[in-house]
Amino acid sequence: MSEDHYAYVDTGAVRIQQYLARTPTLRGRRAASHRLAEATSRPVIERVVDGLAEVNPEAGDADGVVSLRLPVPEGASGAGEWVEDRVRRVQDRVLAHLRQSLPAAEFQSVWGEGTSYLSVYATILRPRTRRGEVRYDLPATAEFPAASLCRGCRTDPAVEVQKVQDERLALCLDCAMRNVARTRTAVNPLTPEGWLREQLGLGGDDAVDNFSDLAALGAPAGGRKANHLATIAVDGNAFGVFFSALAQAAQADPGLREAKDQVSRDLASAAREALLYATLELPLTTEREQLCVVPHVVGGDDVVVTLPADQAWRFVRFYLRDFAQRVEKATAGVLPALTAWQEERGGPSPAPTVPTASAGVVFAHATHPIGLQVEAAGRCLSSAKGAFRGRLASVHWQDVTADGPDAPGHPPVELSVLDDGTGRPTAAASALDGLVRIPASHRTRLAEALRSGGPVTAAVQADRVGHLAAVRPFLPPLHRLEGHPPCGLDLGAALGMARWWPCA
Repeated sequence: MSEDHYAYVDTGAVRIQQYLARTPTLRGRRAASHRLAEATSRPVIERVVDGLAEVNPEAGDADGVVSLRLPVPEGASGAGEWVEDRVRRVQDRVLAHLRQSLPAAEFQSVWGEGTSYLSVYATILRPRTRRGEVRYDLPATAEFPAASLCRGCRTDPAVEVQKVQDERLALCLDCAMRNVARTRTAVNPLTPEGWLREQLGLGGDDAVDNFSDLAALGAPAGGRKANHLATIAVDGNAFGVFFSALAQAAQADPGLREAKDQVSRDLASAAREALLYATLELPLTTEREQLCVVPHVVGGDDVVVTLPADQAWRFVRFYLRDFAQRVEKATAGVLPALTAWQEERGGPSPAPTVPTASAGVVFAHATHPIGLQVEAAGRCLSSAKGAFRGRLASVHWQDVTADGPDAPGHPPVELSVLDDGTGRPTAAASALDGLVRIPASHRTRLAEALRSGGPVTAAVQADRVGHLAAVRPFLPPLHRLEGHPPCGLDLGAALGMARWWPCA
């Protein structure tokens, strides 16, 4: 028997962000995250598989993902009947368990064989997933169309009546599962929010009940009511290229083979540690000693959070910067050897670099459906990654209240424009600090002038009321009306950012 040859089986929720946001309430999202964490926890999964497989020690923690492995006996390697039968039985048990725990979620399972999880994931599991060569498990469809709809999600048929706060409502199976008290779900250390509370030494008594209460934690500026939220989606850049190259190089280089598992674990923890760091750096965290960040998903390099709107820009800057620093430190020992290995064999293009992360940010009123906020944040994230081909840390944002639900009218920006990692304000950050000192009503008129007449009209309008100095860094050279603004951020984008920049 080859001790280091395994069949690896990954099973997890598909479109997890949309599933968590299936119901519009913070209570429902928390409860779904709570159930997802419990259903995929190590003790529960070990009981489910009951010796058929083991929890994969080579994989990092990711919300909604169950990673298992089972040793392949000598003579049964490849796609032999023994392996396929064992994998099928493992998948049957895990999928049945997940379906019972999360009735309305979608799941998929994929498997492959090899000597290490990192190499199998890069060369087999990831390509199979992209090609759709997976086993799907979808929620049951309604068999009686005339049944009354669930009062929670308005999607599936109601199956039972439960008391929800002060009302008795007809709920579907999934919404009935979500009807759990805040005091129980907010403190579960298996969930991202519970883990964050545990790290901060906070209980669950201060946990807000709904999204409006979360928005109200914001610090009102200029008499404005704190009623807006920011939903932020973050994803890593170039992680696939890095891990694929590392998996291939580790097969030939003993030094890389020994280091790759530690690198994988360090990178898996970078997202949680950066989340904790960015949360600690928010003014509301220290002023109120209360958690103002509600994480929806923390899985690998994938993070989705919601927080008061005026805390968002500071969170994004600190998260992306800290994440990049942790990843750089984790990869410092292997990247030179990896680069040298690729140069020797005429390596692939693009060559592996230190992975980073990008973010999509959506600002909206607290009553705006959380599902739409998550979807819009995902679109902004895709734009941010696409604008720089996933090679640079970047940010794209949308303000639904100010600009409407359509695509933003400004381009994504590179993180270094807002935060270059030196701890000193960049030219754009300093200019934004000056721009927010202009009264909001004047900034609104400047935005109208920019839309109707362009930068010259906006400059004339700013000069007329004595604000040209604050606007000038965001304008191109006025004598030729071309080129880039000296601070790297144009006026239209800056005026949009200024609505929620004061905290930053």
